[in-house]
Amino acid sequence: MRKFKRFWPVRSHALRSLLVVAGVFLLTAALAPKANAQGVLIYFNFEDNPIGPGYDHAADVQPAFGGDNPGGGVQNATLVDSFVGTGTGTTPGTTVNRTAGDIDTGTLRGLGLRTTPLDNGNFIQFSFNASAFSNMSLSFAVNTAGNGFNSVTLQYSLNGVTFVPAGTAAIPSGGGFNIITFANLPAAIDGQPFVTLRLVFTGGTSSGNNLQTIIDNIQLTGVPEPTTVAGGLLGVLGLCWHQRRRLRFLLPRLRQS
Repeated sequence: MRKFKRFWPVRSHALRSLLVVAGVFLLTAALAPKANAQGVLIYFNFEDNPIGPGYDHAADVQPAFGGDNPGGGVQNATLVDSFVGTGTGTTPGTTVNRTAGDIDTGTLRGLGLRTTPLDNGNFIQFSFNASAFSNMSLSFAVNTAGNGFNSVTLQYSLNGVTFVPAGTAAIPSGGGFNIITFANLPAAIDGQPFVTLRLVFTGGTSSGNNLQTIIDNIQLTGVPEPTTVAGGLLGVLGLCWHQRRRLRFLLPRLRQS
């Protein structure tokens, strides 16, 4: 009896190989970095302190990184300031400049600042690890009364001692909350393991009886460096190379069937 050649196993094996290659290309597309994909690195929303003296110094962090707020950042950070006495306090805040996933919606709290002439030059600042980030931007919501601060200067430091100016912005007076944005922070901080950002406030002329300037929803965003992505792509390329010789053998036989 004549025996017929069976091509199905070869075809099935080739089909599996083709599916592997298709999966490789899909994985490559998924791992490819997106130049404009900004992620929240640090986020302060000041919600965890009642209205009154003091304020919430801790940044909100996403659950995957040890926090409890999906709208938080990916790192812990602590806000510190140079104000003394009753120079700061917790006041009603705003939804302006909140992150999309921020779940702290039951209360709105902000950081209030005294704005007497003696307070001019005082600052708030925080430190973080930027070793896996670049193209960073800093933004926050601010509401200042007529005698409050009217100018803010951003400074950065790579050692916590020497600070370098990185831009100045005018703070509008009255009219509710506005967003101040320092876009495209200096490239000198990209990839650095220790960075401190400082906001220095000036122009206050209040008598100090009220918290004339309110800060809320401080966001530091940046583009994740593609170190992990690069490792994944190298693995994909290795898989492609491994499948190359098998496909060169199987595809001609598939066409003959």
